[in-house]
Amino acid sequence: MSDRLLKFWRDWRGLLLFFVIMIIFRSAVADWNQVPSGSMQPGILAGDRIVVDKLAWDLRVPFTDIRLIQWSNPQRGDIVTFDNPVDGRLFIKRVVAVPGDRVEWRRDQLLINGERATYTPLRESDLSGLMVDKPRNHRFYREQLMGASRVVMFKGQPGSGEWNDSPLRLFSPTREACVGCEMRAATAGSALATAICRCCNQSACSSFPPFTVPEGKYWMMGDNRDNSTDSRFIGFVDRRHIYGRAHAVAFSVGDNYWPRFRRFFTDLTN
Repeated sequence: MSDRLLKFWRDWRGLLLFFVIMIIFRSAVADWNQVPSGSMQPGILAGDRIVVDKLAWDLRVPFTDIRLIQWSNPQRGDIVTFDNPVDGRLFIKRVVAVPGDRVEWRRDQLLINGERATYTPLRESDLSGLMVDKPRNHRFYREQLMGASRVVMFKGQPGSGEWNDSPLRLFSPTREACVGCEMRAATAGSALATAICRCCNQSACSSFPPFTVPEGKYWMMGDNRDNSTDSRFIGFVDRRHIYGRAHAVAFSVGDNYWPRFRRFFTDLTN
């Protein structure tokens, strides 16, 4: 038996070592992840394979969340991968707010530390390069806030209609309806927990009361603002559960598994 194992090791050790090194590399240095949904449209599409830089902020012990060295933290506007705190699935979203930020989501408009985002409609010529499902059903805007700029999409117009907080008062979810929802924002107080519960039950979220992001937590949102299960539904994301920053699209396939060559090597850091 030992001779057979020794022969197997001699014959296959190169390949086995290669796989071990690749697994460690993907855990601690860089990885690629498949995007299963369109929550980050129009910049990232379902079917994209994203290269993730796991050395963007720190070096961790492979297969753990133990940091050996840390030199930075996620910044507003970074596209990151993280574990969904509700069910543990791997998500990719954009960092909207960092610890200490005062955040408000009012009539589909984002406010951070009292500064309101501006939304500039994109011209028809700006949409020619966007590969989005049913683009005519959405409106596209360049959202600018605190020096950061990105293209986001809505079904309506941000800021349209009169806003008040009466829905927050009128909607009084039962405890049974909020099981699994209200605990997602327990550290932020009852107002935010109730808002998250309302978003979960209504499957929509156009307004949120002001809140402050706690230390060690981050607030995430998808660029497809009307179709994204993000912090409006899952609450804050702990820093130790954020694994890396999305760097580029390695390759991409459509619904029919045909390569979308125009998507290959698309930079996601700008």
